[in-house]
Amino acid sequence: MVKCTWYFRRHLGRSLVASTAALAACLYGVAPHADADQISSLRAQAAAITAQINTVGLQEDALSESYDQTQSKLSTLQAHLAQAQAAVASAQAAESKARKALASAAIQAYVDGGTNPLAASGGASSQSVALLRSEYASTLATDQTNAISEYHTTSLLEHTASAQLAAQTAAVDAQLAVLSKQRSALQATSARLTSLESQVTGQLAAAVAAQQAAAQAAAQKAAAQRAAAAAAAAQAAAAAASPTPNVASGAAQSSGSGWGVSPSAAPYTPPPLSSAAARAVAAAESRVGDWYQWGAAGPTTFDCSGLVMWAYAQAGISLPHYSGSQYADTIHIPMSDLQPGDLVFFANPGEHVAMYVGGGDVVQAPYTGAQVQIVPMYSAFVLAGRVA
Repeated sequence: MVKCTWYFRRHLGRSLVASTAALAACLYGVAPHADADQISSLRAQAAAITAQINTVGLQEDALSESYDQTQSKLSTLQAHLAQAQAAVASAQAAESKARKALASAAIQAYVDGGTNPLAASGGASSQSVALLRSEYASTLATDQTNAISEYHTTSLLEHTASAQLAAQTAAVDAQLAVLSKQRSALQATSARLTSLESQVTGQLAAAVAAQQAAAQAAAQKAAAQRAAAAAAAAQAAAAAASPTPNVASGAAQSSGSGWGVSPSAAPYTPPPLSSAAARAVAAAESRVGDWYQWGAAGPTTFDCSGLVMWAYAQAGISLPHYSGSQYADTIHIPMSDLQPGDLVFFANPGEHVAMYVGGGDVVQAPYTGAQVQIVPMYSAFVLAGRVA
């Protein structure tokens, strides 16, 4: 660090750009006169690392979609169990009611002599009363038997559903554990790549700054030499002396002209949208800058299918929270027929989904550590679906 500080002070007399570049070059181990090959190599390294980060991130997003699918299965199992438990409760109530009715009728008929069909009435013959009692008792007994049978049947179904849920839940838990382990490994890889990307980017910045400083110093030296030559020529031809051209200014202007921005192409005008698709596109674009989160579906964090589901929900359309199911629920169209609001998928639709917004761009929630973004549609998107 002391050596770098000395190097900084040594270059301070030239220009702030040159001295700062010298310090950065020293800190990052880059020579102050970095050549084009070195810069080109660093840029290639940075691009390769960025591509690896994107690949790892998309692999993590595919795991997130598997997680969403697994959670959906678990919710379905839990709903079936709840239905079975409700049926058992209803059967228990019917069985209890039948038992109470039979007991109450028997007590009233044989103890209190009430007016129900089991009690004797008027001038009816004893034979008629006995027959009436027998039929009524048989009816109540049948009701009780049916209620008990229904209770046993529904209890068996509930027991079966519980056993199935336990087995399938264990399988789901095992799958989630595997997904969690794979996700941790991918995140560790992504962290290492991000750290490496930061180092290479820093080296690249130092190399570019050093190259620019060297070019500026060379330009200043050449300008000074030209100015001195012009002054000498003017003195030698004092009678016909002409004004010394403002070479430095011209060089500065020439140098500055290289950074001009070419006129941008005419803005893309998307075709007319359906109201639902237009609202979904607007909703998705409004979340640009929000962070990706595993398994999230808004309103401020999302995974890829969660963003699509949330955006279309703002347009009054319900979609499942899983890219594979979203592809299954849409009208499959050729990639050449894409319109804003259409969904695009990888070759395996269960891995990733994004929303086409027009002009060759998609809006997507890519992976952990990234934000919702609008980017040019890349070649991995090969399937398309239109939300009906």
